[in-house]
Amino acid sequence: MSQTCHTLDLPSGKTWRHDAACIVEELFRTTRPESWDLLLDLRQNLLHGTDWNHTLDLFLRCREQLEAEHYLPFYRLRNLLTGSLRLEAGQGKAPISCLRQILRRQHRSLADIRRHVAREVFEHHLEMTADRFSLRVVEA
Repeated sequence: MSQTCHTLDLPSGKTWRHDAACIVEELFRTTRPESWDLLLDLRQNLLHGTDWNHTLDLFLRCREQLEAEHYLPFYRLRNLLTGSLRLEAGQGKAPISCLRQILRRQHRSLADIRRHVAREVFEHHLEMTADRFSLRVVEA
């Protein structure tokens, strides 16, 4: 499947961010106008954002609203994000559960992911202090 992205002025050194923004742009043709503000926010954050926690939250909100009708674009976005971002926990920046595994579940927000990971830590009696358990998304 050839992917064209008409409204983006792509630099010669195209990155995963541009690929993700193109996928989001394809959604505009097939989604209701009520969803466009959220898609615009996601597209902007994918291209120029520096707060990956916020970007992941936007992705999860869009996915929750639109994935049932647009599974394939969200599958492609999820694969791009999981190949390009990772989760870190705490000041030691210890990597935790694979983002790919976490995003296969239907979490609604990063806060929901934090609750899930905290529950796993508790259930498996893992040694992790509260100061080490600050979960954040970073570019891989």
